[in-house]
Amino acid sequence: MKRVLPLVALVGWVSSSTLLGQTDGSAWLQVSLLDYNGSGTKHFTVVWVTTQSGTFIKSLRKQGPSSWTSKEWNDHCRAWNDARAGSTALDGYTSATATTYSGTNSPVKVEWDGRDAAGRLMPDGNYKFWVQYAEDSGQGPYTISGLLWTKGPAASTNTYPNQGANFANLRVTWAPSAPSLVAPAFSSLPPPATGTVGVPYSFLCSATGTAPMIFSAQSLPPGLTISSTGLLSGTPLQPGTFVGTIVAANGIPPNATQAFSIDITAVPARFTSVRADGTNLVLTATGPPAGVCAVLILTHGVRSGAPWTPLATNSFGAAGTLALTNTLNRGLPQAFYQLRVP
Repeated sequence: MKRVLPLVALVGWVSSSTLLGQTDGSAWLQVSLLDYNGSGTKHFTVVWVTTQSGTFIKSLRKQGPSSWTSKEWNDHCRAWNDARAGSTALDGYTSATATTYSGTNSPVKVEWDGRDAAGRLMPDGNYKFWVQYAEDSGQGPYTISGLLWTKGPAASTNTYPNQGANFANLRVTWAPSAPSLVAPAFSSLPPPATGTVGVPYSFLCSATGTAPMIFSAQSLPPGLTISSTGLLSGTPLQPGTFVGTIVAANGIPPNATQAFSIDITAVPARFTSVRADGTNLVLTATGPPAGVCAVLILTHGVRSGAPWTPLATNSFGAAGTLALTNTLNRGLPQAFYQLRVP
């Protein structure tokens, strides 16, 4: 009567640091069973997968007597029976028994889709394949040291030394699925339809689809720009109604387009008072609420054609008011102030 041995190929453990990665794909285990000559007719094989630490995930193949009890499987394939701890999760059942391990039973070729018994994609990390085979009686051989490989975004092919007189041509191949390529589609609404000269404008455009996403725009109001990441921002420089298009592109046609119409209005800016306060001159003004403005001064010559010197850059308050204090220069016969928005 032939002695029986089992085959194991290890594919393992997932650390807590890898729980966020879940790469889809397939792993293939291939191993030749080095059967010896004999008259046995009860050839059977089991294949399963666990984490590296030994936590059972599911059986991938069970080829043997369908009527056997757990005790009978334990008599011949104890490594598998102990690992599964009563689990009946099974990917495939080939046949009851075989008269030889040659042909369809050797080499063993098994594919795992990286999912557990409930169909959930397992986290990236290290895993173990296990294979055990048996014949007429007794425990069958299995690869004790195992075949370690890593499930993740990188493809890999791993080969391993033969294991005694039982296993040869040991190989595990991992192939991640090609990522789905998805054309862009806007997930944000069109930008706000109104703005004000001198008042900062900001809106973040967003789109779904395969990353990276690149944004661009046509016919934006002067003073506004859009970044490649979709941030539409700036300070409008002139009034008017501006109609254009925002484009999201990721190299997968068609590009996504979104029309916009932005009405930019102007709020007059003017000085409301100028008064002396000791050695200071206090200027008050009104303009666009929260708008940006510049105060300039002309200290010599006539106003027509003379150069203006920037004095200060300010912002109107929420109520559209501004107060500016400037030190009086008693040596100047006169000075002129100008208020610009933005």
